[in-house]
Amino acid sequence: MCALFGPSERHHIVAGGFCISVFALVMKNDKVLLVRPQANPKWEEWAPNWKLYEPERLSSEYIKWRFPSSYVGEGEHPDETLRRIAQGQLGVWTYRAGEGKLLNFYEPSRRYPGRMHWDYCFVYRVELNEEPGPKPWFSAIEYVSVSRLIPADFGSGQGELLQALRIA
Repeated sequence: MCALFGPSERHHIVAGGFCISVFALVMKNDKVLLVRPQANPKWEEWAPNWKLYEPERLSSEYIKWRFPSSYVGEGEHPDETLRRIAQGQLGVWTYRAGEGKLLNFYEPSRRYPGRMHWDYCFVYRVELNEEPGPKPWFSAIEYVSVSRLIPADFGSGQGELLQALRIA
């Protein structure tokens, strides 16, 4: 089970739900490592909310950038989620990570109209000891110049994270 929670008696949370995610911020000079997803069963693990998307919304996810990221599994420490991102998504086994920075966003829910939603984001600055290569779940994986990025370039609301980190 991932840490994507909706309204329920069990969790006693806000009506718009909340998500807990980990993001790997990999910088090389003035560029940041970004990925562009493509259809692959792996995304059911990393972005299970996509199962709820309308086809046109899901199609737009495949043409936008994302930071390497994943939801935190229930009972999983964010450090472990970062390890899953590095090894499972990027195929990188050796890396160094700084202390995770917690950002949070409270905004209108896209899934539950008229309700508010919390996003808790653990962001780690990561130095890779090896470079990730092509993967069947990415149509692109590359370092992109920070100066040319705008929030609209990102899928799944990750552009808000870009603004919050002040890297654009």
